[in-house]
Amino acid sequence: MQRTEQVELGEIKASSEKSLIFVLPGIGTGIVVAVYDVQNKVGAVAHVVLPESSLAGPGNDLLPAKYANLAVPALLNAFSEAGGDKQSSVVRMVGGAQLFNFGGGGGNMLNIGARNATAIRAAMSKQGFAIEKADTGGNKGKAVRFVLATGQMVICPIGGTEYSI
Repeated sequence: MQRTEQVELGEIKASSEKSLIFVLPGIGTGIVVAVYDVQNKVGAVAHVVLPESSLAGPGNDLLPAKYANLAVPALLNAFSEAGGDKQSSVVRMVGGAQLFNFGGGGGNMLNIGARNATAIRAAMSKQGFAIEKADTGGNKGKAVRFVLATGQMVICPIGGTEYSI
């Protein structure tokens, strides 16, 4: 029997429970980044909100996955603690839409989605990982289900047809 568990903004979850499906609704400019051990069926997922912790003002709480530069090391630690092995793992990411365009197009400093994707790729590369598959960009929100039995990320674009990576 399958069980679902929701992952909120700025949150990281990891598990080796094969019947578990992580559910991440409301993905806009944020990025869902997942690491999956294909041999041991262990997965970890983070719902990243912003690219850099230096954007945090004083007194802001630091959720473990709120900022890409802090989220990636914390995600990989959670993955290892759950039994994941880097050698047999793949990384996928989804999200990073540009929901608002204030006239700047792709060069717009407010293009948080693209900046999040770039920050996650850089942080993963720094840790020795490459992104195997990605579905980023666009201008629509999405929901994602991360299925631990298969490592599949099922993407549900708002008003669109479901597909997987």
